[in-house]
Amino acid sequence: MKIDAKGVSPEVVAAIAAAITEIMGTGNLALRIKPSTIWALTGRQKLMNSH
Repeated sequence: MKIDAKGVSPEVVAAIAAAITEIMGTGNLALRIKPSTIWALTGRQKLMNSH
């Protein structure tokens, strides 16, 4: 398996891969982990909307 997840710890990659394998079963697994700020932006927007 090739792991190319810059800025993501190997433990996090392993946890995500294990969760996806558990849900989808075994076999060929394509996994791309791309850091994103969307969750932080969404949280900030919800906070601003609540006022």
